[in-house]
Amino acid sequence: MPNVVLIGSHLGYPMDRVPLGGGAMVGLQLARRWAGACARRGVRLAVLGSGPVPPAEGLDYVQLADPGAGPGLTRLSELGYARFCREFEAATTAWVLERRAALPPEDTVVVVNDLSESPDLERLGAAGYRIVSIWHVDVVEFFNRIYLGGVFRPELWTRAYARLARWGLDRGAPDVLRLVFDKQRQAVRLSALMVLPSRQMAETVRRCYEGEAGGASLDGRTLVLPWGGWTEPVDEARVAAEAARLRAHYQLRSGTRVVMTLSRISPEKGLHLLLEALGRLEDSPLGRGLEVAAFICGETAFMRGEAYGRRVRRAADRLKRFRVFFPGYLDSAAKQAYFRLADLFVSPSLHESYGLTVVEGLQAGLPVLASDHYGVAETLRPDYGRTVPYADAGGRVRRLSEALGGLLSDREELRRMGARAKAAARAMDFGGGAERLLDAALGAAAPAAGA
Repeated sequence: MPNVVLIGSHLGYPMDRVPLGGGAMVGLQLARRWAGACARRGVRLAVLGSGPVPPAEGLDYVQLADPGAGPGLTRLSELGYARFCREFEAATTAWVLERRAALPPEDTVVVVNDLSESPDLERLGAAGYRIVSIWHVDVVEFFNRIYLGGVFRPELWTRAYARLARWGLDRGAPDVLRLVFDKQRQAVRLSALMVLPSRQMAETVRRCYEGEAGGASLDGRTLVLPWGGWTEPVDEARVAAEAARLRAHYQLRSGTRVVMTLSRISPEKGLHLLLEALGRLEDSPLGRGLEVAAFICGETAFMRGEAYGRRVRRAADRLKRFRVFFPGYLDSAAKQAYFRLADLFVSPSLHESYGLTVVEGLQAGLPVLASDHYGVAETLRPDYGRTVPYADAGGRVRRLSEALGGLLSDREELRRMGARAKAAARAMDFGGGAERLLDAALGAAAPAAGA
């Protein structure tokens, strides 16, 4: 019997209450969909996570390296998160290797849902296991943009770190840096298949690592798989009633233009840029004729989240006429109600590997304004979306403000764009991608099985 081991540190949490982000949600959906698909195919599926709640009923789920005794996964500092990553790495590696008799390498593929928290790929590879790595974040590019200001291209950092490693100087690097650089390089060298959510991200990875693994091209080991989206069943009458209640509660008049974002509140999401752009818009001739309400939906989470949350609220307080609300983290039903209030969904992120919430906005029938982060090329078209170039940091706020003003000033066009967005989103189906990935994972194990 073939075996699939799905490993994700963010698995096992109630995602209606815990703001873990898109990678965790993809892992949860894969576990749920693969549970039935593997049963039908005669494939054994085991899922390893750190949370206490099995992702699906009847699933073979194992909780390892529980971070709940401390501040909780979403409240860890950079150093605390690095320690957790190492604990999860050790626990998952040991779990797989101790079960070699039940999970023989020649019949087993290990699917890693993200890289920094992955098991020890060197040890699993040496034991003969085939590895499929799912890249939700290019951690080198993320580190480059958020911590190093994006001054240099990420391939310069990967090459510089590779030289340090050849000289033996990487051993003195902080563990956070080794999690960023070493784990990603391991995934490139040792993955039978790398799964990336956008062509732009795949191109960045190619530039950083082409020539790794004995000089073989990465193209044959790379699967670009835009995730698309999924829908949860909701009670339409209750959603409509809740939307009406919220409209009255927030005093949204018929002429109020409503802007919505949906993400955790952390530096890479660029929420400060959106608020600065709204401030610029309300002082402009176009903005003086607009009444705008903005909903920043989400909670602070992960490294620097609390400090960034305070910064965002200070930026909101500086607005003079436009109103800003912070509803917190929304479950599926609440999200649908807030979507009904909105005229425009905005994704102002400094870094985004794909943008699941962009797809959610499209599914809800909202036009989308987004920065030109990874993934928007896969999802947005001019007839239902707009992108703002971020290459010139000094011009981001101005361009974002101008795009907001142009879109919000024409509500009828927003409605037409929203209808086209909803139609386009029907083709962005997560279920088909999940099946395709399972096929690819089982195919990645085939060479070992036939050896």
